[in-house]
Formats: sequence, structure tokens, C-alpha cells
Amino acid sequence: MMELSPNSNTLLFYFLKWENEKPNEPFLKQPFGDSYTIYSWADVGRLSRQIAASLQQKGFQKGDRIAIYSANCAQWIICDIALLMGGYISVPLYANVSGESLHAILTHSESKFMFIGKLKPEDWKQVKDYIPTGVTTTTMDGYDRNGISSWQQFLDPNANFKGPEPSPEDRVTFIYTSGTTGMPKGVIHSNKSLVSAIKVAAPMAMLNQPGNRFVSYLPLSHAAERGLVEGGSIYSGGTIGFVESLESFVKNIQNIQPTHFFGVPRIWEKIQGNILEKLPQKKLNILLSLPIVSSYIKYKIRKSLGLNKAKIILSGAAPLSREIILWYQSIGITIREAYGMSENYNVLSMNPPEDIRPGTVGILYPDQEVKILPKTQEIIQKCDWLMEGYYKEKELTEKTIRDGWLYTGDMGKFDADGYLTIIGRVKDIFKTSKGEYITPAPIEQQFNNLVEIDQACVVGSKYTQPFVLVVLSGVGRKKSKQLMERLLLNVMEQINQKGSRYQKLKKVIVVKEEWTTENELLTPSLKMKRNALTEKYEDTLRLLYENPEKISWE
Repeated sequence: MMELSPNSNTLLFYFLKWENEKPNEPFLKQPFGDSYTIYSWADVGRLSRQIAASLQQKGFQKGDRIAIYSANCAQWIICDIALLMGGYISVPLYANVSGESLHAILTHSESKFMFIGKLKPEDWKQVKDYIPTGVTTTTMDGYDRNGISSWQQFLDPNANFKGPEPSPEDRVTFIYTSGTTGMPKGVIHSNKSLVSAIKVAAPMAMLNQPGNRFVSYLPLSHAAERGLVEGGSIYSGGTIGFVESLESFVKNIQNIQPTHFFGVPRIWEKIQGNILEKLPQKKLNILLSLPIVSSYIKYKIRKSLGLNKAKIILSGAAPLSREIILWYQSIGITIREAYGMSENYNVLSMNPPEDIRPGTVGILYPDQEVKILPKTQEIIQKCDWLMEGYYKEKELTEKTIRDGWLYTGDMGKFDADGYLTIIGRVKDIFKTSKGEYITPAPIEQQFNNLVEIDQACVVGSKYTQPFVLVVLSGVGRKKSKQLMERLLLNVMEQINQKGSRYQKLKKVIVVKEEWTTENELLTPSLKMKRNALTEKYEDTLRLLYENPEKISWE
């Protein structure tokens, strides 16, 4: 066993602390059908040392880049801790990454080795021929694949591990952003930036309490999931449970009974849609109006979702509409929005538990400076947990971090009490063919407030007026075309009454295809790829744009 490092500015310090203090208590819970494999802190420590020793034996040295290509599972965390122990730099990859992106990231990061774990057959099929020839590979334990060196061939349980002493300044990961445009960028984080972010967020994120249980289902290659779930559990000595598949999602969460649950807007919209398909809003309103019945219904919904023990329920990665937050409050689920990005390890602000204000991303964490630039309304931040920069991207780094300030690219405003509201992205602003600037996010939000709408995107850079594309939710698809047209027209008229002349919408177009990661219209972190949507629809929908109807259907 490694001795406890005296430096608490490394994540490894906290792992070794809990391994020493409670070696036999559960750390990871991996589902396989109806059973679970439980890994104690001692189990994870032993396996991680074997992995680190095996890497050392094969000649890999401190600072080498090692990729992790897998969906969330216990082995993902075990391999990542092994990389911390060996002083390697982890390069996590999304499980649904394209072959071209996988090749580009592995080449750009100069990764020398890759762990290949839990993957859908179709995801593996599309990337297996894109692995660069210079990258050595092995499967993770339990996820063997034809043509790839097996776990048994890789792991040498007798190898002698000699761990380098970790330093706060050591680089520990390159997080390649999922990116709504262009090639992903490799965000460099050190031990110090990771731990500083977790420590400053810990009080508001309720990490300074015993008995924390986390559920890991959003990609661990994303900074938010990795920071809150992996980092939060290691920092606080909590347990992580995993979701086996989409089909077992609710069952696994019910088994884990998380105290901390993190979702992105797409998840909350989907859960809301599923509830309303089973329990229509009119019927739900009647039940919630009856005092005794209301309490029972709220309890049943929370229990059915596995959230009846949750102390903190968070949303992040993109703005969640105020109306959806209020809707969840009406059924007894309190969602707290937080805000951050890969470049600051997703730590800038959060709604405090004692005063949650829907529609805002809360108040600032301590020990940082944040400003709103008057001309562009861009949010800039200075703190100890900013990234070192983008790997091999000196010019882009210098544009993003200037004089110690991170230029987030997000637009925001503070209210009198210091609550921050995100009002759009600087790069999402586009010009119509008349040269007028359009800020799409506030317009899209008003359509997303309808439970009948699943997705909305404002486009129109090639047109004199902007228009909005919408995808109906399950609730919306069950309603008549005439009713949906009235609802959409009402929202459009409200927007046009308030907006400037050049920001008035010409029309709403209802499109057939849902935007997903599979059709590459959403990023792996479930954000819209605005450029891809513009490219897909702007020319093909020209005839619909030019017809006189205010609501059109693809």
C-alpha cells in the first residue's frame, strides 16, 4: 500500500485516506443483470496498483498519455485511479465518439496506450479500424474483444509497483471537450486545479457529509460528471453505483438510492415527458390539488425515479428552463442549477440549498473573481482551478485565458442579490442576410418551456428573418396538429410582440427527426450542434420558409 501523501492538493491523497480509514467499505457497485459486483476501497487500491505496475513493467513512464475508451463502469474508475498512482495523464474518450474523432484525439494527445471497456457493439464497430498503429491497447476486465489483447494478458499481479510522489502541479488529465463546433480541444488540468475545484464546491454540493452515494450514468469523459461523481466520491469517501443500460436505468438508480443526482436538461426533459405520458397534466393537477393525495403522489414519483433519498439534485451543462424547474418543484423534486465548463472543471456558481431561484445558475462559489464585460455581456473568471490551457493550442489558449482571466464565451447578468443568469453564448449570435444580429438562446428557451416541445433551435443566417425549428415531445405528438399549431403560434406571437423588429420570427417549422448523438446533431454531452443543424436544415427548408403559413411541418 502506498503511504498517505502529506499533500492534500492531489486527488490521490483522498483515495489513500479512505483506503486507509475504511478499506472494507464499498466504494464501487457495478450491476450485471440482477446482481452487483461490489468493490471495496481496498479492492480498488489493490487492482489499481496492479494496473499501474503492469504499465510500468511495459515501459510507460510518468507523464505518458493513457486513453480510457469506455462507457461508465467500475473498471473506468479503477483504471483512472491507477493512472493517478502512476503519474500518467488520462485521456478519457466518449463511448460514442466517431472513428475520425477517436483517431484525431489519440494522435493529437500522443496517447501511447488505451484501455477499451464497456461499449455498444455498434460503437466499437465504427471505431475499431481508426486506432492509430502506435497505440497499444487492452480490454478492461470483463469486456473482452476479438483482436484486442485481453485483461489477463495485460495484467501482471506479481509486478512490483513503485509509485512516484504526486505533485499538485502534475498534469493529470487532458479533457477533450465534446465541442458544438470543430475539433475537440484538449483541456489540461493538474492535481491542483482538480482538487481546488472540488474543495471550493464541496460545501454547496454537500460533499462534506458522511454516507454520500452517487450514481454514474452521464459520460465520465465530461468534466461535470467526473468532478462531481468521481471526484466528489473520492473526496468525501462516498459510494458510486453505475447504470448498466438504458433499460435498467430506473432499476439501477432505485438500487443505488443516490444522495447526489446530476442530470443535464435533456435528461430532465425526457423524464418529464415520460411522467406526463403516463399521467397527463390535467389529471396530475387534480391529484396535486388534494392535500393527502398530493403528498402520496409526490412520494411515489420520487420513489419510482429512485430519488426519495436524494439530498441534492443538480442540473448543469446547459440552461434548464425556469418552467421545468417549477414543474419539478410541483411534484416534490427540487432541482438546483449549477454552472461551469471543462475549462474551470465546471465550478463557477450554484444555487444554494437555502434559497433556490429557478431560472438562475445561483451564486458564485467563494475564492474567485467573476465579471460581466459591459459590451458583450461575456462572463469572465479568475480562480485557482482554471485549466493550464489547451494542449498544443497556444494561440487558442491565449485567446481564452488573458491576464489570468478565463473568457467563458457565455453571456450572463447578475441580479441585485448576486444570482447569475445565463442569457446565451457569444458564438451562437448570428447575423441574418440583412446583417442584423440574433441572440437565439432566449427565444429557444420560450419554446422549450412547453412540455409539448422536446427541442428548439433558432436559425436563419441565410435569410432576412430568423425562424425556429422544433421537435415535438411524446406529449406533443399525442396532441392534434391544430392544437399544436395554436400553441406554437401563441409562443411565436408573444416573442414577436416583445422583440425588436429584426428579431421577430418569420415562422415555426416542426421537423420530423429527433436530434440525437447518433445522427450527430447533439454533442456527447447532449448539447445542440448549432452549425450542424444550420447546415442540415437551412437550405432544405427554403420552400417551407417561403410559404405564407406561420407554422409549417417538414
